Order: sequence, then C-alpha cells, then structure tokens
Amino acid sequence: MELKGKVVLVTGAGVRVGKVIASRLADADARIAVHYRSSAEEARRFVDEINDGGGEADLFRADLADRRQVAALVPAVVERFGGLDVLVNNASVFRDRWLSDTTDEDWDENLAVNLTAPFVLARAMSERLGGRPGKIINLTDWKTTRPKRFAYGVSKAALGGLTRSLAAALAPGIQVNEVALGAILLPVTAEPDEDEALAAKLASRTPLGRLGTPEEVAHMIMTLIENDYITGETIYVDGGQRLSGT
Repeated sequence: MELKGKVVLVTGAGVRVGKVIASRLADADARIAVHYRSSAEEARRFVDEINDGGGEADLFRADLADRRQVAALVPAVVERFGGLDVLVNNASVFRDRWLSDTTDEDWDENLAVNLTAPFVLARAMSERLGGRPGKIINLTDWKTTRPKRFAYGVSKAALGGLTRSLAAALAPGIQVNEVALGAILLPVTAEPDEDEALAAKLASRTPLGRLGTPEEVAHMIMTLIENDYITGETIYVDGGQRLSGT
C-alpha cells in the first residue's frame, strides 16, 4: 500500500511508541487520526507539530474501556477525513498483577481495552471499506504467559487469536498482522533512580544486548503497511528475547 494520502488511525498516539509510529506515518504523507485518552496536552502539541510541518492530523479522544466511545471512534474519523485505510491498535492497559491480585475490574478493563476495542474498531473499519484494500496492525507482547501480568497476558494472547481470525475473515481486501514487542521503553511506573539498572537488566535478557527503540517498531509497522502479501502473521520486535525465554 502506498501511504501518501491514506487515512491512518493510531490508538494511543499522543505519547511514547504510538507517537513515534504516528510521526513516521505522517512523514510518509499519511493523514493521521491521533487517538488519546488522557494525554490531551501532549496529543494536541503532536497534532500541531504535524500540521505546522505541512502534514494533516487531528485529535480524537476516546476511553477504550467504554464500548460506546470505541464504537463512535471510527465514524468520527471517517467523518473528519472521508475514510479510513489503516488501523494501528497500539493503546493498551498494562499492570503487574498476579492472579490473586486481579480484581474483576482489572480483568474487565484489560479485556475491554486490549481485546474488545481492537475488535470493535476493526469491524467498523471493515464495514466502511466495503472490500477495498486496508491494513490492520495490532501491537502485542512477545510473551503473554507471565503470572505477574495475568489479565494483561491473557488479553494480549487473545489479541493474537483475534489477529489471525480477522486475517482470515477480512481477506483478501484487508491484511491483518501483529507486532509482538519486547523491551522497547521502560515502564511509565519505573522510578527515575532505578532507570539505569532496570534498562541494563532488561537489555541483558536479549541476545542483542540492548533495548529496542520506538523507531524500530515504527519501521516494522511501515514494512507491514507497504507489503501487500503478508497477513495473519506475528512479527517479533524483541531483540531475540523469545529465544532466551526470560
């Protein structure tokens, strides 16, 4: 797919990895729908940067845990831009909680944001494309079976199943793939005085001996958008961490 002039919705695009992905797509002359939930100030500055630089972007707020707000997101993007060609499901809920610490609210929120929202958005996008070409890319985790991330892991594992089911259901018009991330950025909950030690610990677990970068994730997103003969696949951007299993 040639990105120039295409409409791309990136969820969680106001900060961190989502912002870098959206920026890379804007550099390719895509028209960017920047979704955010709580990072309003950062998202507004980012949109202004794109527009001031000659690109085209706009803001779209939605709480992905609220199904009504999710259902309204794609129609809002289509109304603003006239269509939707690419969906990048980047936003997610992430918490370190064992099974014994997982409340009903934790479970519901993880499934809603990490699984149901991508489903609702993908279905709405496919209905509006009507068989025309499109791309859906889901961001997930290289390892989902982590007891300390119980609800998160289950939801991301289920997202992998959703990716493959959507790929089969929406072929040949829409290609659906997922990118499984390893250690890219430190958690937002990390303490500043622990950053260096934590980064070293995470890097030591990868055969490549370092953390990944958001730019490397964005490069893979671009590859999947530009290649029209890949669907139903999981692409690992984890520095080979899955090989060590740690």
